[in-house]
Amino acid sequence: MSDDLVKRLRERSRQYVDNEYNFDKRAADRIEKLEANIKLQLEWYLSNKRVLDDRIETLEAALRYIELHAGNPMIWYAKIARKALEGKDD
Repeated sequence: MSDDLVKRLRERSRQYVDNEYNFDKRAADRIEKLEANIKLQLEWYLSNKRVLDDRIETLEAALRYIELHAGNPMIWYAKIARKALEGKDD
């Protein structure tokens, strides 16, 4: 939808002198800049999400190891940590 809007604004802007009062051109430029910014933010979010997902996976693997190989007190701590990772409070 915004591509169509930008296209229409660009077509209308050709009717006017290309100066600071060409609001159609300025609006089209601004929309394109905002869309580029949204794409960058999405890429940043997805990149950070992958890093955090990898970190959570590593922590869960460490907890599995502790639960399998540690003594009773460590198992208790591992269960508390697992509940925290799962978002449980009790």
